[in-house]
Amino acid sequence: MRLRENIVGALIAVLAFSFATQSLFAEKVLFVHGMSLTESNEDCQDQVSCDYWSTVTPAVGDYTIVGYDGRKNPFVATPTAGSVRLLEMLNKYCRADQGQSCRIVADSLGGFTTAGTVAMYNTNGVYNILNSTQIVSAEGGSEIANLGDGAIEVLKAVLGIGYLLENAWGAVEALVTTNARGLFDHNRNNGTLFYHVAARKSVFVAAQILPGKDDSLVAFHSSCGYRTTGGFKKCMGQKIRDCGWCFWQKREHIDPWEGHLMHPANGIKGVKLRHAPTHNEVEFHTLAD
Repeated sequence: MRLRENIVGALIAVLAFSFATQSLFAEKVLFVHGMSLTESNEDCQDQVSCDYWSTVTPAVGDYTIVGYDGRKNPFVATPTAGSVRLLEMLNKYCRADQGQSCRIVADSLGGFTTAGTVAMYNTNGVYNILNSTQIVSAEGGSEIANLGDGAIEVLKAVLGIGYLLENAWGAVEALVTTNARGLFDHNRNNGTLFYHVAARKSVFVAAQILPGKDDSLVAFHSSCGYRTTGGFKKCMGQKIRDCGWCFWQKREHIDPWEGHLMHPANGIKGVKLRHAPTHNEVEFHTLAD
């Protein structure tokens, strides 16, 4: 009798380990790229290589790329829009009712795309999205986009390029701060945790436009996931004035959106990197300390 119990116990332990191992390796990692200024990355959809992501470490595990037209507003109702393409991959790899799970690594505009898709299209928990790494996320928009037609010229100066960027106007317009922040409820994370990587290496022309610390294209209020715009100098909570130079105003403490945290590899003061080019630093692609 005792022998039978030992055998049954051993079988249960083996099966438990087997299921745990399968769950571990069943986790799919979706890479969501950012803005494409002069060309589309539509052909990257469900591929393991793409010019935008030049380095993906094997430590990431089983992954695929979400490819979309990064020149356009990611939430327009077109087959190549960012949110549409991300939903395709979520339906394929991340269905809770099929026992699937995934996590996301998003860069720049991809952070905005991911947060909006989770907030608006996962209210019923259809997708089992464990977390999303938000690298220099444009989730809160950019004051550069607020410049309207002048945003294109600033982008040329910041990125050091001279060719026309008018094809990217749809994406730029989506990132006007009032547009990006008003499109969806950023506190509605529907169970997904967002881990932010903020960068703080600016350039002169951008620093005159963006409040607080910035990475040359988005300010900390966006890349740190803050509830309001403002001149933040660190992530994860700070007292600021509504008007940065209005010394008579009382400072108010502002927190990030619900479920928005710092990535273990990124301190609250950000990393000394610029917004562009793509962030292929492998330490940001996983959540290991």
